Amino acid sequence: MDFSEMNIKDSIKKALQRKGFFKASEIQEKVIPAALLGKDVVGKSRTGTGKTAAFAIPLVQKIIPGQGFSAIVIVPTRELASQVKEEIASIASGSHVKTLAVFGGQNIRRQMDFLEREPEIIVGTPGRLIDLLSRGALSLKRSRFLVLDEADKMFDMGFRDDVERIISVLPRERQTMLFSATMPREILGMIDRHMSRNKEIFDLSEDDAPVQEVQQFYLMADRHQKIDSLRKVLVAYKSKTLVFCRTKRTVDWLERQLSNRGIRALAIHGDKPQNARNRIIDRFKSSSGGVLIATDIVARGIHVDDIGNVINFDFPQETEAYIHRIGRTARQGKQGMAVSLCSNLMELETLKRVGARNNAVIQPFQG
Repeated sequence: MDFSEMNIKDSIKKALQRKGFFKASEIQEKVIPAALLGKDVVGKSRTGTGKTAAFAIPLVQKIIPGQGFSAIVIVPTRELASQVKEEIASIASGSHVKTLAVFGGQNIRRQMDFLEREPEIIVGTPGRLIDLLSRGALSLKRSRFLVLDEADKMFDMGFRDDVERIISVLPRERQTMLFSATMPREILGMIDRHMSRNKEIFDLSEDDAPVQEVQQFYLMADRHQKIDSLRKVLVAYKSKTLVFCRTKRTVDWLERQLSNRGIRALAIHGDKPQNARNRIIDRFKSSSGGVLIATDIVARGIHVDDIGNVINFDFPQETEAYIHRIGRTARQGKQGMAVSLCSNLMELETLKRVGARNNAVIQPFQG
């Protein structure tokens, strides 16, 4: 479906056209009409499917400018808060709906000053939202919309109690939209407690599984060979590449090792200041064939559509982590490649089992 066919304001259609968005993705085609009707919505979908616009468009359409804090969007990470805010702001560029992102790592007094202007949409991480509520700087009594984005990751990061506390101060009469790549028992419980019985549930996890779109390979390399194996892949394939490591320490170490071998890479993790992380992400986005090394949690908030390769320098500890990692490439129908550096046969067997469960053949890397 084209956005021009949807029952949305001309200002939104023009904003989408300026962004180069003309045809709705599958999740947008399903979620937007239901949300415009005022229904609670649950979307099970991986990243890279256009879910931010799926909830942003109905919010901008339905919110009346000048009525203060109307919508709260809760996200797990600082990076995601910043990027979701920018996406909503671009869609609202032809309206008078104001958006603010609040998260840790930035001056809370400055954020409180911005809150005094009463932006209609607040995008924030659970911890900073709780802090602002506790200080009396933020009131959600008039909020009519709640969005929970990447709910499974918020629970993985230990934010369940914070999220419940935020929901407890919201009006009971509201519209709620929840998006999650997976649906563990805790998420299902939250849906039962806080969402309407007449909610719409859209499960796009099967149709949108990244393993259907990503060419997947493995490369056997013990810990002494890993650096040279990684360099081999990077030299052979020069498109934009995201490299995953398990720890912050490994991220910094790997950046130095690649630099010593003549490969310039960017590194990002939770210990870097927020402004530095923003600059790193911007540099990566603007590069034509850059390399970004990241941990899982930080990378969850990085939304870059033209990543050609994902490399697992450290093997992921969970199946879902592998799915999320390779979902960073092959976005919006583009081709992508994932290479996992396996240190032993146990890791290789685990990788092959993940592939088999998702109807994917994982082949040896021959580059």
